Amino acid sequence: MALIEVNDLVKTYTNGEVQTPVLKGITTKIEKGEFVSIMGPSGSGKSTFMHILGFLDPLTSGVYKFNGKDVSEFDDDARAIMRRENLGFIFQFFHLLAGATVLENVMLPLYYLPFSLKEREEKARRAIDAVELTHRTDFVSNKLSGGEKQRVAIARAIVNEPSVIFADEPTGNLDTKTGETILELLTKLHEDGRTIIMVTHEQEAAEFSERIIRIRDGVIEKDERDHKRRRGSFSK
Repeated sequence: MALIEVNDLVKTYTNGEVQTPVLKGITTKIEKGEFVSIMGPSGSGKSTFMHILGFLDPLTSGVYKFNGKDVSEFDDDARAIMRRENLGFIFQFFHLLAGATVLENVMLPLYYLPFSLKEREEKARRAIDAVELTHRTDFVSNKLSGGEKQRVAIARAIVNEPSVIFADEPTGNLDTKTGETILELLTKLHEDGRTIIMVTHEQEAAEFSERIIRIRDGVIEKDERDHKRRRGSFSK
C-alpha cells in the first residue's frame, strides 16, 4: 500500500464567476521512504499539488488516499489534525519566531500534542542534535545565519516524528554552499528512513532526490524514477 495515492486529482480556484483550473487530473503514488522532488515552471501547479498533499488546501475533485485512508473530503479541522499528527514542513523563508530561542521554535509543533513540558523539551533537544545545532540551542533565532535558521526549521519539521517531510524550495533563500549543506542533511534524513517531498525549481537540488515528478500546465509531464542521484557539487 502506497503512503500517498492520488487519482484524477483536480484543483480549480473560483473567484466569483471566474474559474481557474490549476491541477487537471493528476494520478500518481508515493511510497513510504521515498525522496521525491516536484518540479515545474511558475504557474505549473507544483506548489498547489504540494499544498493538497500536505493538507493545506482541499482538492476540487478526485481521490486522495493517505496511508490507505481516503482523505479527499476532509474538512478544515480534519485536515489540520492529519497535518499536525503526520507531517512536517520546511519553508524557503524559515517562518521562525524571531524573538524566540532555537529550543522554543523547535518545540512549537509539540504544544498541540499531549506532551508534558519535560517531554517537549527532550524531543526538541533530540531534533536539534539531529541537525547538529546543539551549540545554538539557547540562541535567539534572529541572531542565526540563514543556514542555521533552515536547520532550525528542519529540526522543527522532524520534532513530532512525522510520516512525511514537505520541503518547499528549502534552498531558495540560501547561498550555494549553505544550500548544498541543507540538501545533504535532507539526504541523511531520507537515508534514515524518512519520506521527503520537495518542491524546487532548481535541477541541481532535485538531483539529490531519487525521483523527480515534473508538472506542466497542471498535469504530470514526466516521472523520472531512476535518474542518477547527485552527491555534492550543488550550484545555483
